[in-house]
Amino acid sequence: MRVRQLALGGLFGGIALFVWSFVAHLPPVGTAGYDAVPPSADRPALAALQRAMHQRAIYFLPRLSLTSTPEERSEWTARYEAGPAALIVYDPHPGSRAIGGSVFTGQILIEFLTAVLAAFFGAAIAVSLSNTLRYWPRVCAVAAIGLIATIDVDASYWSWYGFPTRFLLAQFVDHVGGWFLAGLILARLRR
Repeated sequence: MRVRQLALGGLFGGIALFVWSFVAHLPPVGTAGYDAVPPSADRPALAALQRAMHQRAIYFLPRLSLTSTPEERSEWTARYEAGPAALIVYDPHPGSRAIGGSVFTGQILIEFLTAVLAAFFGAAIAVSLSNTLRYWPRVCAVAAIGLIATIDVDASYWSWYGFPTRFLLAQFVDHVGGWFLAGLILARLRR
């Protein structure tokens, strides 16, 4: 019975997470903190990135070598504080990640599978909660998964890499909202 509960909780909780994630990625939440390069600068900016970056990676500018001297670190600090700085997620060949001829199809499939996997672990947490805990406290306990994840991951990105505050706030809506909806399902699971 427990395996069946976990499997069904993971599936239905994952569907709730996936659907909420889809909704949360629509404007205004899904575009919070984003901006666009003007069309006249789009191709020149991508051409400059292509000349400097050659593999799928996260690039941080200005660059600091892990083997830099104290003088180089001091120079880097002054340069970083004066700005500008950038964190660039670069993929020279996004089409190589296509599934069924579409990058979007692969992204949707991976999003769904990871939502179900995450909800499976959420179901394991929900099942382990005390049976004396009532429904709404159980929902809140599951929703706390999204709160904890956002504080741990996205607040760190906001602090260290300068992600916009609007983006951070949108992540709270996305993660806490998704885990709250999943919690409505997972809170019904018992030992």
